[in-house]
Amino acid sequence: MRRTAILAAFLVAPSPVVGQLAEHVRDLDEGAVRFSFETKPGVEICDQGVRIDDRHMSWRSHGRDDRARNCRFGVAEVELEVRGGVVRDVELVQDLDEPRREVLELGEVAPADAVGFLFSLSRSGATADAAEDAIFPAMLAAVDDAWRGLLDLAQDRSLDEGVRKATLFWLGQEAADAATSGLAEVALDEAEDQEIRNAAIFALSQRPDDEAIPVLMEVARTGEHAETRRTAMFWLAQSPDERVVRFFEDILLRRLR
Repeated sequence: MRRTAILAAFLVAPSPVVGQLAEHVRDLDEGAVRFSFETKPGVEICDQGVRIDDRHMSWRSHGRDDRARNCRFGVAEVELEVRGGVVRDVELVQDLDEPRREVLELGEVAPADAVGFLFSLSRSGATADAAEDAIFPAMLAAVDDAWRGLLDLAQDRSLDEGVRKATLFWLGQEAADAATSGLAEVALDEAEDQEIRNAAIFALSQRPDDEAIPVLMEVARTGEHAETRRTAMFWLAQSPDERVVRFFEDILLRRLR
């Protein structure tokens, strides 16, 4: 299937549910909207934050007591703060003990619809901060190939830099080979800002060594800008992999020739 056709599910939003969610937001002068969706296996939402396969994400420690409280699997709730039809804040509901204020409850939606809507907020209809915050809950949804929509967002130079950095981070966490390829394209794209290239290189460094090291070595070899090459070298140096040692040795020996 062509990449543009796959992305349509997230970005063109053929599902009427995505359009309905957006319409509810646009029609709200001021207030909060809440909806829920099924999460991926392994996603655990607690009062302190979120755990994904034993990794803490945005975890809040209560002093010395770091024990997880009120944890649950299966469903995530997202609350949007809206003013004048524009989303000002996107928040994953974590603490069940917090008083529930009056909100417009939209109920549970299909995970793909939730991802499509949240990704659409990263493009329009939200402030820069809210657009960036919309990425995190989208990555919790039970959608296997959400990374395809992430890649499209990451490569869109019209978007806010914070949104693109957030998408690059999550691309680095995803397991698809195609995501690694897309990150390499961004890292080597000399038309990009250096900050975006650096974010792509960092995301590459988060991939498994078998994927990351060959690509980082390629970026270190062929990057046009010195900072691009230095950044790739820095992240390579964090790995004890023997290929990295040989790579550095080869570069140093060539300098002596």
